[in-house]
Amino acid sequence: MEILGFITLGIFLALMLLTLFGYIRTPVQTVLVLSTVLCLLVGGVFRYFSEGWNAVLLMPNEFLGGIILHPITALLTGLFLAGGLKASGGFEALKVLLGYLRRSPLGLVGTLVILINLPVISSLPCGRILAAALLPLLFTFGFEGGLGILTKSQLIVLIGAFTRNSMGSCGPSPIGGVGQIAEGFLGSFFPTASDGILRAPQAFALMLGTAVVALFLKLVSQRLYPNDVSLRDAPAGSRKEAMEQPITAPLEGYLALVLFVASLLIAIFQPFGKMPVQSVLVAGALLMIVVCRIRLRDLLEGIILLPVTAMAAGFLAAGALAATGGFTALGLALNSLVNIPVLGVAGMLAIFVQFQTILPLSCARILTAALVPVLYLFGPAKFAFLDWSQLAIVMAAYIINATTSCGPSPLGGGGMMGEGAMRAETGFIKGAYTFASMAIMAPIAAIYMKFLNLSIFQPDDPRFLRDIFTIIEFALVIAGVNILFIFGGSRLFGADANRNFVIQTIGFMVSGALSGGILAFSLFEHNIFAVLQGIIGGVVAALLIGLMVPKTLSRRMTATLSGPTI
Repeated sequence: MEILGFITLGIFLALMLLTLFGYIRTPVQTVLVLSTVLCLLVGGVFRYFSEGWNAVLLMPNEFLGGIILHPITALLTGLFLAGGLKASGGFEALKVLLGYLRRSPLGLVGTLVILINLPVISSLPCGRILAAALLPLLFTFGFEGGLGILTKSQLIVLIGAFTRNSMGSCGPSPIGGVGQIAEGFLGSFFPTASDGILRAPQAFALMLGTAVVALFLKLVSQRLYPNDVSLRDAPAGSRKEAMEQPITAPLEGYLALVLFVASLLIAIFQPFGKMPVQSVLVAGALLMIVVCRIRLRDLLEGIILLPVTAMAAGFLAAGALAATGGFTALGLALNSLVNIPVLGVAGMLAIFVQFQTILPLSCARILTAALVPVLYLFGPAKFAFLDWSQLAIVMAAYIINATTSCGPSPLGGGGMMGEGAMRAETGFIKGAYTFASMAIMAPIAAIYMKFLNLSIFQPDDPRFLRDIFTIIEFALVIAGVNILFIFGGSRLFGADANRNFVIQTIGFMVSGALSGGILAFSLFEHNIFAVLQGIIGGVVAALLIGLMVPKTLSRRMTATLSGPTI
């Protein structure tokens, strides 16, 4: 059975890598279905010759048993509700409200900060929903969009930071978010895990990581790829004259926005008692359809199906791997890394939590559905590398890293929406997005989980205030050190692309060492040997991530990766 597991795991990883590097130019969902069919066929043949027909007949049950339906149904209902909001003009109402904010004492800067973090505030089940609605609005802030409020450089930072926040907001979403996959497994020990045990670490890490992305785009990306964004500044000496067109929204849009917010609040805080999230969202969507008189055609046009098909295909592949021993094989392979003295458990985990940033696909749910069961096996359920508290810490670091992985993916990832809005070549945002996920978000989420979510929340608990300050101290150190790296590295860049690439890769490795060391500390505290192993694992992961960042960009790359075949 172990041999079968390694064969099916090899099939799955080979197909994913061939797709990632452009050798297979079909949607990832199709490749995942192909992987599922091949794994089941190979598994059936292997079982027939080794165990007979009875073992083959058990495969369908084992296959279906590896598929978790709750996140899929929650995602469907969340997209149903968001589709109703779009069809009724709710996003136009949101744009009007943002316009009022800009003219309020908050001013332009305050409004832009809120706008950038709006995705994580709303936490929709897919970041593409809000991005598709608001990216055209952000484009208007530049010279070509008509308002001329922001320069080309400022607009790149705004669009890039907003897209980064969007393509990570699906993680903490309570309505079919990626994090709910891991929360389901943690529910084996933590009774209230389904209430959102991973939500706060993800949101906190995402907000801080978004700020670092903005800085990276300003100081690094625009220096590495100075001619790969075709946005234009206002001509020199031209008169800046805002040609703002008034944005209007129908009454139905405001009503839909109120119903949408109310549905989210009820789903999150459960003021009327425990009830399935799906029921709340369906009720809200139906009420929206009736009150706002939404036509079925408009409703269906507002629903984005990519994340649903990605999640379903990912769960199919996960079910096939579970039925054929692929997860066990992956666990054994990672277990073998533990036996390498310089890595150990801490080093292996430092690599594992970065896995989806190393191998970014079009939707985080694809690999999350396949790899969270493997991570679960590292806990008391099988390998016992970790206790339950340590498993929760690793889950927090892994999930935020996984959730944000669709942003830098060149396979139709959400970040390509931002690159399109800023008229950039494919790969422009990859360095900024992967750096923030690896160096900022994963360690911050781990520290947050360790010192807050696993603490006793009591007003008289003396540790509570201490833990708050501990998180602030770690956040300042992690962010501060990486900001210094960004400032220092940006001053070393020149005209030589190869030299720039080496400098950037070294910067990634140094930040990866810090990330791996902090993850190891959050798990094993003052075990110096484990921290050193975590540092080495972090360097290995960062090297793999850094080597995936393009040296230079070209129009040929864009034509290849975003052509009609994809």
